[in-house]
Amino acid sequence: MRQITSTFFLVLVLSVGAVSQTIYRPSNIDLTLRLKSLREKCLKSDNDKQIIEYNKEFKDEVRDAIDLNLEFETDSIPSFGHITSPDKQFEIYTWNILKEFNEYEYFAFIKFKKGEVIELVDQSRLLLSPEFKITKTNNWFGALYYQIVPVKNKKKEKYYVLLGWDGNSGSSLKKVIDVLYYNERVGDWQMGKKIFGPPFRDITRFFLEYSSEVNASLKYHEKKNHIVFDHLIPLNAGLEGVFEFYVPDLSFDGFEFRDDFWYFIQNVDVRGNQTMENYTTPETNIRLE
Repeated sequence: MRQITSTFFLVLVLSVGAVSQTIYRPSNIDLTLRLKSLREKCLKSDNDKQIIEYNKEFKDEVRDAIDLNLEFETDSIPSFGHITSPDKQFEIYTWNILKEFNEYEYFAFIKFKKGEVIELVDQSRLLLSPEFKITKTNNWFGALYYQIVPVKNKKKEKYYVLLGWDGNSGSSLKKVIDVLYYNERVGDWQMGKKIFGPPFRDITRFFLEYSSEVNASLKYHEKKNHIVFDHLIPLNAGLEGVFEFYVPDLSFDGFEFRDDFWYFIQNVDVRGNQTMENYTTPETNIRLE
């Protein structure tokens, strides 16, 4: 009799625990409102201490929500990006904070289809010549990603081209072509890869830097398998190499995928369905004032 009673008590406790978890599981609306509130506080704060504190709380809650598969409306959260790879293998959540002295810091989580979650740790300020670096997820060149391009080469190796935005210095902005892939040799995810043809054979990621006073586009065109971007020029010849004075000249260049590499091409025709609309400055990068 005592054994039966003990068994019944154990079942009762487990049942109550399961019910409790269900009762206290936040609703989609409650979680969204909570994250939205924290994000707005972070964006509206006027000193680094408050920004960092609110952002830490926001990051922890986002991580918990992702780990527990909780649903929330990402579009309702200001300056917050969420995109899914076209092959449905992973999702990326990205956002940034703008600290004093126009210093941007980026945050991201990647959730894979099988459930693994990886945090990307922004080390942009410490990366010298990042266009030549192969990095791990813990020394990421931070950016807000808005487009993912799955690619498979002749060796059946798969990687993902990531198109992103970086606030850089405040006087100049950057668009970036980065690469995410799993390196079987080291048994880990890495970023940055030599995927470009000449004259860019040696780089592992590509940057487009331009004046913060203008918009510059960078987009993947699926039909032609091109990555297309604005051709940039300095405002005058004396400003050659000073990228905060570079602006689009209404022509386009790009990269075309063939023979396992992305080859540079000039004067790309973007007429017709190849519109560049809405690929100038992603909404997720705008800080509320």
